[in-house]
Amino acid sequence: MQLFGEGAEIVGSDLEFPEFDPWGFSKNADADKMFWYRSAELKHGRIAMLAALGQITQYYVQLGDPVFNQGDKPFKALEQVVAERPFAGAQIILAIFAVEALGQFNQVKPGMAPGDLGFDPLGLKPSDPEAWEKTQLRELKNGRLAMLAIAGMLYTETLTGNGVLEAWKIGAISPFNDGMGIF
Repeated sequence: MQLFGEGAEIVGSDLEFPEFDPWGFSKNADADKMFWYRSAELKHGRIAMLAALGQITQYYVQLGDPVFNQGDKPFKALEQVVAERPFAGAQIILAIFAVEALGQFNQVKPGMAPGDLGFDPLGLKPSDPEAWEKTQLRELKNGRLAMLAIAGMLYTETLTGNGVLEAWKIGAISPFNDGMGIF
């Protein structure tokens, strides 16, 4: 198990997969590289959790503006927004850049843990170290699951032309090899 700085162990090793590293990224990585890997994993997991939530939400909630009429088809929605409002694409890229820059600025501060951006406006971080470790492990596992989930959702849209809930509703994701789905 790799360590970060002052004896703090990396969270993420658990009963199911004690040393899960199928591609061997951690074998020759020093503490700085492992810090970077964990920060990236947490960031991508958080983004995936928001993306998966957005996939479900946009099926039920749509804005009144006609440029947002694609419902639960995120690729088509992005295509439509950029085609009809080109500066919106630039705004999206600038927002991503700003969030990345702010995250990197906060992440390189001394004493920060991987993924700790110093942002907890609701005060959800437990003060008990054992409870905090469990919270970190839950976030990590949920992020890993969300990365798989959003990949599956986007794969479904790519193959069926429908968002994941719409595809489910019309039976386009049948796993029974009956010609109704993507299998």
